[in-house]
Amino acid sequence: MKIHIIGFLLLIVVVANASPLDTAYDLLDAITYQDGYALEDIFSDDLYATFTGFLDQTRILVEADPVLAGNILQQRYGGSIAVDDFAELSNEEMLGKIMGEVNLQPEEQIQQETADMAGRDATVVISYFNGASISFRMVWENSNWRITDTSLLATIFQ
Repeated sequence: MKIHIIGFLLLIVVVANASPLDTAYDLLDAITYQDGYALEDIFSDDLYATFTGFLDQTRILVEADPVLAGNILQQRYGGSIAVDDFAELSNEEMLGKIMGEVNLQPEEQIQQETADMAGRDATVVISYFNGASISFRMVWENSNWRITDTSLLATIFQ
């Protein structure tokens, strides 16, 4: 009985120290530093699999028709991501480069942060002084808050 109480208390401490706000800021840092390797621990398993699936399909297109792939990449990313990147970079490096396309406002411009948690789900909104905001939906997965969706993805996959 004593061991169960200690284990329960340790679980409460771990959960209390893990904040959805921390996860949101971890994503902003990963974007700033184009750290695609960090994104594997920040995104939910499903969202990360969606990204790697997208990259794998793009690699297939690059191999099958590099001219078409180059035109699509040029239109979508304005030349910052090229066909050659898919031959030279890993999925994690590509993901960091793609997420690096997001234009973030400086943290000094943040006016307000909110986090609503309901069971294993959380929603975080970061609002800026100019009225802009970023939203994040998260789930408690693999002993951490993981992002399942964010408004930042709309700027990348338009």
